[in-house]
Amino acid sequence: MNKKLQPLRSMTLGAVVLVTSTTMFTTNASAFEASLTGNAGILSDYIFRGIPQSSGTGNGGVDLEIGGFYAGTWIADVEDEGIEQDWYAGYVHEFTNGLSLGAGYTSYQYPDNFDAEYNEVNLYAGWSNDDWSLDFEYSDGDYNGDFLDDAGNVEGDEYGFVALTLGWKGAYITYGDFTEDADDDLGSYWEFGYGFDVVGLDFTAAIVHTDANIINSGGDDDDDETEAYVGISKSFDIMKWGNGS
Repeated sequence: MNKKLQPLRSMTLGAVVLVTSTTMFTTNASAFEASLTGNAGILSDYIFRGIPQSSGTGNGGVDLEIGGFYAGTWIADVEDEGIEQDWYAGYVHEFTNGLSLGAGYTSYQYPDNFDAEYNEVNLYAGWSNDDWSLDFEYSDGDYNGDFLDDAGNVEGDEYGFVALTLGWKGAYITYGDFTEDADDDLGSYWEFGYGFDVVGLDFTAAIVHTDANIINSGGDDDDDETEAYVGISKSFDIMKWGNGS
């Protein structure tokens, strides 16, 4: 979630990688089942919640699921900066009518100190059937740095984030918005994309439009930026326990 960006840095993180790196949207059918899985991928450009990170990014992670509980870590190589490492844990319950409710905690860390740490509480609600899905996310967080307003003045270190995603088969549209102290600095974004799988590989292609002020470090009055990206990822089982093993 690096916010120390150069003005022309390309951007993007695909929804398929977000799902891979945060397994909070899936649960095992039985509380007596557990699984340890891994994932690896590459992005033509990496953004997160509309914020540019780097191009040509390799990433990977490991996730533990026990019933509806999950915990894991995800690592990305942020170009010319260093490593981003995310840690997360939480619980999601899936109802038989397609509704899901969940809560968790995520910490975004930067061992190479090119950005400050972000820590947030995450709440999730979603619904899906064979063709359609609707997902809502709310996060409340603290940044170990300072957000700026439109005039360049320090606003503070607290932020909120809300996002709504509508999916139809492999296509999706997401609107996300930062609030509180980050409303000017990180702004809002739209993402339109499509995901599919071929021979065990997950592919995503998308267009992202953001109005974040931090893109405008070159002095241009127009903060908006639109970019396209593609991503490829692979998930794999490491170990399973219980009824599903």
